[in-house]
Amino acid sequence: MKITVIGAGLAGLTAAHRLQQAGFSVNVLERAQFPGGRMAEAHDVGLNYLTGARLIYSFSKSVMGLVREFGLTDQLCRGLTTPVSTCSQAGEHSVQIGPGPGLMFNSRLNYGQRWRLLKMAAGMAGRRFSTNPDRLLDWQHHDEGTLYEYLNQRSLDQVSRIYIEPVFRGARGWRMTDVSPVFFLSTTAHMYGAHAYTFDDGIGLLTERLARNLDVTYSADVKNVSRAVSGGSEFSYELNGLLQSTHADLVICAVPGSLPLRIISVPTPEESQFFKCVRYNSGYILHFGIDRPVEPYVRFFSPDVNASIAAVEVVDQSRISSSYLSRISVYLSPEAVIQLKTQPVVEGELPAIWNDLPDDVARHLELGYGHVVQQRIENMLPLFYPGYLKAVSAFERYQTSGKKQIYYAGDYMSHALLGGACRSGEDVAQAVISDWGG
Repeated sequence: MKITVIGAGLAGLTAAHRLQQAGFSVNVLERAQFPGGRMAEAHDVGLNYLTGARLIYSFSKSVMGLVREFGLTDQLCRGLTTPVSTCSQAGEHSVQIGPGPGLMFNSRLNYGQRWRLLKMAAGMAGRRFSTNPDRLLDWQHHDEGTLYEYLNQRSLDQVSRIYIEPVFRGARGWRMTDVSPVFFLSTTAHMYGAHAYTFDDGIGLLTERLARNLDVTYSADVKNVSRAVSGGSEFSYELNGLLQSTHADLVICAVPGSLPLRIISVPTPEESQFFKCVRYNSGYILHFGIDRPVEPYVRFFSPDVNASIAAVEVVDQSRISSSYLSRISVYLSPEAVIQLKTQPVVEGELPAIWNDLPDDVARHLELGYGHVVQQRIENMLPLFYPGYLKAVSAFERYQTSGKKQIYYAGDYMSHALLGGACRSGEDVAQAVISDWGG
C-alpha cells in the first residue's frame, strides 16, 4: 500500500515516520525547499530567524518521545534564557516561562489578585493528572466564552492586563477576545515545574532528523487531490515548473487547516463542514540584522501602551552561522497585522512602525542595520475560538469511524503547540494502522 503525506511539517513527518515503522510505503510531498514547516529555521542573506515555533515543552509526551527515540536528549538546551518582561500601564514586569511562586510573592499584583490566582491554580493543578497536555479536547467543557470573559468573571483583570494579555498578543498573535480559555487552561495546568527547551543546533533539528529517514520530495506544490472511483486518490503537483500527476492508495493531508478545501476537489460533507470552521491568525515580523552586539531580551507589550507592536526580541547571533552579531525582531500587533492585510504590498517598503518603536530599539536601528526580512506568516496558529472544539470532536469521530481515502493531521486538530502537531500526526497514523493494518 502506497501512502502519500502532503506537508513535511511536524504533524506530517510524525505521521509518515509512524506509518513507515508500521511497514507502509510512504512518501512525503513538501512545497518548501526544506522540512519543518513552522518548526524550522530560515536563512536569508546571512540573517537567521524562526519559521514559527521556538520552544519544546518538557510536558509534551509526543514530542519528548520522539526526542528520546532519535537520541536527541543530549542536544536539548534551555530555551529563552534571556530576560523576559511585559510592559503595560502598570509598568514593566519580569515574567517567567511558566507560572510559579514568583507571581504570588514577588510580583506587583495586589493581595486580592494573588488569592484569586492561587484559587484558580489550585483548581487546575488536579487536572494535570487527568488530561493530556497535547490534546485540547480534554478541556472541551471550557469551550464556551472567551478568555477575556473567563478571567474577568474571576476578577483577575490585573493578572490579565499585566501578564496574560501581553504574552498572548506577542507570543501567540492572539487577542483574548478571539480565543476561548482552553489553550490558557491546558498549558497553565501542565506548565508548573516544566522546562522549555530548544536544540543546540536550532529548533528544526527534530524535523530534519525525521525527514532524513523518509522519502521527501521538496518544492512539490500540490494543486489538486481527488478520490478515485476505483479506490485511492489521484493528485497533481507542480515540481520545478512542471505539473506532475500520480496516484496513492491513501493520502494524509498535513497542511494548515485553512488549505484542504483549496486542494481537495470534492470534499465530503463532513470535510466541508469542518474545514469551514477552521480559522487561523496571521503574523507579521520584521527582522533586522545588526552588525554589533546588542544585549538580548524579549519584551511583550499590552495594547494600552503600544497598539502597533506586540513584542520585541533581541537575539545574540554571534554563536551561530550568521553575517550579523545580533538580530532585532519586531512583532506587529494582531490589529496592525489585520490592517496591513487590507493594504497593497509594496515590495521593499517597511510598515510605518517607526513612531511606535521602543526608545532603545529606535536608538539601535538609528545607528544602522543591515539586511531586513519581512516575515509574513499567513497561517500562524489555529484560533481555538469559543465553540471550535465541538467541531474538532465531531470531525475526530468522523476520521476514526472507518476506512478513508484521505486523512488529515495538524495542530488545528489537537493543540496549538508543537506537542499538538506531533500528537495529531501520531493519532492519524494510528487511525490508518487500525483501519488498514500494518
